[in-house]
Amino acid sequence: MAATFNFAEDNGASSGSPARGTTTNTTVTTCNWKNLDDATTAYSSYPITAGNNSYAKYQYGYFSGTFNSISAGLWSPHTAPSGALATGLTLKGNVSTTYTTPATTAISGSTDYTTAVAIGSGATVLFANNTNPSTGSPTSSTTTNPSATQWLITQLQTSSSASPGDIASITLTLQYNEN
Repeated sequence: MAATFNFAEDNGASSGSPARGTTTNTTVTTCNWKNLDDATTAYSSYPITAGNNSYAKYQYGYFSGTFNSISAGLWSPHTAPSGALATGLTLKGNVSTTYTTPATTAISGSTDYTTAVAIGSGATVLFANNTNPSTGSPTSSTTTNPSATQWLITQLQTSSSASPGDIASITLTLQYNEN
């Protein structure tokens, strides 16, 4: 048997201790940046207007199924060979153990992923050893089942020169070793 992997996403006000969103979805299949903090509403219903940012997305890797250990996490929200972002669009991202209520203000401590970053050069991702990315001291591997990674936070930022319409499809990648 093998581990079952899904992207998961938290949304809503920061609550609890350790903090996370009030809504959790552990079967996310897309990362649609939009002018709304949720994982399911169509992005076309909440477009980002030029000069504004999307709501920050707080996603993470969620592991279940049968596995001995998961380790060596690497993440890039824009890997090759995927589409290029158009003029006026910037993709920012970071890995974190802290959840804050998603907003449209620019995320802090972020890396620019506007140009594709090969997964081998991606950001190191640690594992929470439970299903809350904010819990405890993350480690380089986990044997806990189910388990989660740290938060994989992204935001699409636009300038006034951004053209209206959909962006090119890009590939968000989380790589890990399993045994």
